[in-house]
Amino acid sequence: MEILTLGEKIKAKRKEKNMTLKELAGDRVTPGQISLVESGKANPSIELLEYIAQKLETDVDYFLESEEKQASKICEYYLNIAEASLSSENFLRAKEYVEKGLHYANEYNLLLYKGKFNMVLAMLTYYDKNYEEAQQYCLVANSIFLKLNLIEDAVKSFILLGKISIGMGYYSSAVNYFKQADSILSENYFEDELLKARINYYIAMSNLYLGKISQAIDLAYVSKKRLEILNDKKAYADVLILLSLSYAKDGKIKEAIEYSKKAKDILAELDSKKNIAEVEDGIGEILAKYENYDESFLHLSNALKIKQEINDSTLPETLFKMCDNYVKIGQLQKAKDIIKEIQDKLGYEDHVYRIKLYKYLYKIYNIENDKRRMEEVLIEAIKYLEHTDYKKQLADFCILLGRLYTDLNMQDLALKYMNYGLDIYKQLGVI
Repeated sequence: MEILTLGEKIKAKRKEKNMTLKELAGDRVTPGQISLVESGKANPSIELLEYIAQKLETDVDYFLESEEKQASKICEYYLNIAEASLSSENFLRAKEYVEKGLHYANEYNLLLYKGKFNMVLAMLTYYDKNYEEAQQYCLVANSIFLKLNLIEDAVKSFILLGKISIGMGYYSSAVNYFKQADSILSENYFEDELLKARINYYIAMSNLYLGKISQAIDLAYVSKKRLEILNDKKAYADVLILLSLSYAKDGKIKEAIEYSKKAKDILAELDSKKNIAEVEDGIGEILAKYENYDESFLHLSNALKIKQEINDSTLPETLFKMCDNYVKIGQLQKAKDIIKEIQDKLGYEDHVYRIKLYKYLYKIYNIENDKRRMEEVLIEAIKYLEHTDYKKQLADFCILLGRLYTDLNMQDLALKYMNYGLDIYKQLGVI
């Protein structure tokens, strides 16, 4: 996509219609005059422009549209694709379109889109756990949204700042950000049940981390009541994104914007459903800490059902929480069944979840005092991690295996794995 001058627009439309300069000029002007207009060396009168528009069967408003207006339309398209890609977890495409959009937003000083694109960058870096970088992008977006009095965007940026603070371990700061979001909604009489539900939920989670369990439970339930379950439309949205990209490549900006906006709107609904699952997950976690396991399982099951419906990538997190509950109440066979279910869902590249799976299996077999199974799990984990970049975790499992062999009085093997683990720690600079 590119910004066209008036002359370039006329020339492009003439070429599109397969017209010569002479044919476009007709009896009204000379081909040379049309050529001067197309090259930008002469400006047409409004009467001539209307004549050209009529000959090219084009609305004169198209030719009168400023470069800034064109840039805004292009930014709108890039933003829609970036946000839709973010929702569908296509992070590489989201980043690509943010960079494209920021080029035009900066060149034409489009403040609104500067804020919007910085917000997408904040979310991308947040998902990548680069919290300090995410905070910087989000603060830029937040200041722009407040300056432009964009209530909903400002609230969402405060929510993200709160989530970033949680990621950094600054729970009191997180609560303050969430309360600022809530205050803006109240001060502006802005009615959005989903936003209010999310704010209540995140304050609840912050209170949980601060050890304020009863407040966390109360706010989590308030959040849950506000949420409604929406239908899964991800596949349809993906088709719309494909259509939008196709139209964009064909130079049809109007159709590209239309389909990208539809995709974004549908995926916004999908995000609502993800938020519901997140709340249910959080309530389950809170209740487990309060040792109310029956209620915890109920909410975790609700989260699991929603995540299964939308094929959410964080589904194993919910299963691990259920497994943790079963371990705590001593139902180890059910915990192992959950682990088997997780194992069946994981791909080879799901390193983080697979490491977690090995840790849970080791923990369960340790409780059962099944030394043979403990050894099998640790050896399998070590063999798997040797082919990954997770060297710290590899060393951890080596040390665990070394200790196990020490308990089994197998000193040669104990020394082998202890030294293996210690060597990795030294390479990493841990010791």
